[in-house]
Amino acid sequence: MHPPTAFVSPEMAFASFDLVSFGTIEVPPHPLRFGFQVDVIPSEAPPQILFALVSKQRQKDGKSRSVGFAVQFDLKTGEVWDLLNDTGLLGIIPDVEQFLGSFSDEEPLLLSWEIEHLGSALIPKLQIGGEEWLYPAIGFKGDMAMETIAGGAGDRGSTTAAFLHPAMWRETLL
Repeated sequence: MHPPTAFVSPEMAFASFDLVSFGTIEVPPHPLRFGFQVDVIPSEAPPQILFALVSKQRQKDGKSRSVGFAVQFDLKTGEVWDLLNDTGLLGIIPDVEQFLGSFSDEEPLLLSWEIEHLGSALIPKLQIGGEEWLYPAIGFKGDMAMETIAGGAGDRGSTTAAFLHPAMWRETLL
């Protein structure tokens, strides 16, 4: 795990977030499962959190664009929004105050991306405190590296201190 570093994204969807990168996961051309996770203490976190695995890909016109998996989680409304693939609202955590109230500094809220690389597809699963959402798959491009990103928006801003115990992992599928 690398120490967190500042991350600058040209994506408009990311513009209102103070972003931190926790490193890169190289995606080899064979089946595997990989992921990225962080813990958050809701009472100390910014009101809106961005949580993502993103790769830069060159287009035929020579420009690059971000592809991957990125969501915004609103801690006030419980809404989970897609930020990269134009699918809009992914879901809502009902009774968000009670849900978030069950997490503390001793038992933080876990945000987790788990990706399965099967054939030419990267198939994601998002987990927020045990709640699970499906998210649009993307195609695998050779020599792909995915940046692990988290960030916050709102009046508290975000610092590396808002995201605890960042972890990246990979395991080969047989």
